Amino acid sequence: MFFIKARSKGKINPATLGPRVVLEREQVSHRDFSGQAGGYFGAMGCTFDDCDFSNMKLREFAFASGKKPTRYSRCKFDGSRIQYVHAGLARFESCSFLNVDITRLFTHAAEFVDCVFSGVLRESVFFGRVFENYREDTRRVVNEFSGNDFSAMRFIDVDFRQGVDLSRQRLPSGDDYLYLKDAAPKLSALRNKYLHHPASQRRSEVFQALELLEDAVRDGQADLFICRNVVDEIWAELRESAGSS
Repeated sequence: MFFIKARSKGKINPATLGPRVVLEREQVSHRDFSGQAGGYFGAMGCTFDDCDFSNMKLREFAFASGKKPTRYSRCKFDGSRIQYVHAGLARFESCSFLNVDITRLFTHAAEFVDCVFSGVLRESVFFGRVFENYREDTRRVVNEFSGNDFSAMRFIDVDFRQGVDLSRQRLPSGDDYLYLKDAAPKLSALRNKYLHHPASQRRSEVFQALELLEDAVRDGQADLFICRNVVDEIWAELRESAGSS
């Protein structure tokens, strides 16, 4: 493991960092970390202001590890390719994630405020409440999630859960996405429709797809943002429900 001290301004040569980099309890301003490739980058209890994390190609980025929060303010992650993210107790304020390709971002205790996104996000979940295993490390119950612009981002199997206020975000639009406001009665109506159908493969597929969405509603996500690939079996009927609201 390679630890660095990074209080001063300037650029770090990625070739000197090594495959595994961890910053611990650092206050970092106007630092250029861009271009690191291949390994792991992690932060523990740090503060980053106006730093550049662009064009990274990493197997894993631990935005915040350990029991102390890490904050990113006005930082850039543009052009980065990250295979797995450990978000931890991270907070992002006015950060830029343009033209990124990120897989497996789970924000169990992370917060995003006034950030802008484009590129591709895959197999990821944004949570509105602090996940159970983080509650002993923070007094927060709610993850602040507001003012974020995802309108130019492509979502593949991305979900919002546990009370994320979708009305305070700009979301992608198009034939592969659906914003289902006040989802509970619409899902209930669709379930009731198929309860009167005889047992069949189609009926089983519908109920299986509905269960995923109903679980999210029961867990506090009143409005749903749905990617087509997740529930393709009932896509046309969901779009019809959304259009009639």
